[in-house]
Amino acid sequence: MKKRVWMVFAAIVSMGLCPVSEAQFAVIDVGAIMQLIKQVTTLEQQLQTAQATLTNAQQQFQAMVGNRGMQNLILGVNRNYLPSNWTQLIGAVGQTGGAYQALSAGIQSLMMANAVLTPQQIASLSPAEQTQLQTARQSAALLQSTSRQALDNTSTRFASLQQLISAIPSAADQKGALDLQSRIQAEQAMLQNENTKIAVLYQTLQAQEWARKQSAREQVVAGMGSLRTLPALNLP
Repeated sequence: MKKRVWMVFAAIVSMGLCPVSEAQFAVIDVGAIMQLIKQVTTLEQQLQTAQATLTNAQQQFQAMVGNRGMQNLILGVNRNYLPSNWTQLIGAVGQTGGAYQALSAGIQSLMMANAVLTPQQIASLSPAEQTQLQTARQSAALLQSTSRQALDNTSTRFASLQQLISAIPSAADQKGALDLQSRIQAEQAMLQNENTKIAVLYQTLQAQEWARKQSAREQVVAGMGSLRTLPALNLP
């Protein structure tokens, strides 16, 4: 019996002398991990927003720069089909070619079409009268030819202006719309300049005709003399 007690005591003592082994476990802060995940998600969203802002800025920049090709609209139109000055205008009367070939050909054709006097009748006139007749024919034909050419050119402009109308859907961004608007304004300015040139040309030809008529009247006076120099009429 005593032996058993001592054995139990010895076992208790040995158990008390042995070091106690304790299990070690890592401490995990779940709240901190969740907060970190939220921060990463927020940063990802901010990055996506920044990328979208950058893409939008790039699109806006591209919409304001670059070439949209609006300057190539209405190409091949002869905008300077009328003489630029009086020397060119008078030169076009006697030319059969050159820069204003169509105008010159029209003048010669109209002079022949408007002619009433035959060459034999013209030959019977004095040199001064022949000069006056030729000048009158040229002035009338020049005015007719320029007016007809301006009318023909104005009529063909409808097809050219249609290109500007058809280009409206192609102006898909701000730069395209601004370029198209500038092109339309430039075309309006050129049309206005052309109308002004035609009006001034008409006034120039009208002034030339007035000068011719005045010269003809003076030649009549020079040929006949002043009424004051005529002999008195012996009336009964």
